[in-house]
Amino acid sequence: MRLRWATIALLVVAWEVACRTLVRSDDYLAPPSEVLTTGSAYLAQPDTVAALTVTTTRFLAAFAVTALLGVAVGLALGRTGCLVPAARDMMTVLYTLPLVPFYPLFVLWFGLGFRSEVAFGAIHGAVPVVLGTMAAASRVDETLITATRAMGAGRTRTLTMVVLPATVPDVVGSLRIGAALSLLGVLLAELMVSVDGVGHLIAALIANLRGPELDAVILAVCVGAVAVNVLLQAGERRLSRWREQPTPSAHRVAR
Repeated sequence: MRLRWATIALLVVAWEVACRTLVRSDDYLAPPSEVLTTGSAYLAQPDTVAALTVTTTRFLAAFAVTALLGVAVGLALGRTGCLVPAARDMMTVLYTLPLVPFYPLFVLWFGLGFRSEVAFGAIHGAVPVVLGTMAAASRVDETLITATRAMGAGRTRTLTMVVLPATVPDVVGSLRIGAALSLLGVLLAELMVSVDGVGHLIAALIANLRGPELDAVILAVCVGAVAVNVLLQAGERRLSRWREQPTPSAHRVAR
């Protein structure tokens, strides 16, 4: 932990020195001291707070769709043996496609504004969640599945009572990737066609050559993304504790 914070401090000092000596005429890269003063004051303005709130709302909506849709589709595909290879190939191809050229279609389908930006963010994040959940569901111990079905459980009950609990740690891990990509999709949509939100704010700051304010907004977005990732990582570790505990048979073998 100390090494991590020392590395960050070193990077901040290098950033300050570079801005004061090497790139003094740069209109975009402001020194950290100026970002801390001018940028912090800009972040406290009502218009900036409103833009951050709008983008946060869109991200939370997109991530909710990502989590619900991605996990549901991934579980269904992961437990359908004959469709797993074809579904995995299809999702992999979709994952590699650049989705930015398709944004006009989202505007055409959902209209300009909240719905199209949420949908664009959700499609960015849903694909890796589907892939991660599908892979985790396909690795569930078949003995558990057979025993559950022998007790009279149907497909839906098997998925919710056996498959989902067994895949939760892996699902949370894939949600970390999905959260980052959902935020990226929302920001891209706002940068392309939007009249509000952080993306629109960043485009305006770039056009007006306001470096300290631009860096402050970008850092605020990065801090928010790191906070979401830390929360999901903590949840992943908490849900993975049972995997690290030795089984009674392992204790007997050790003895």
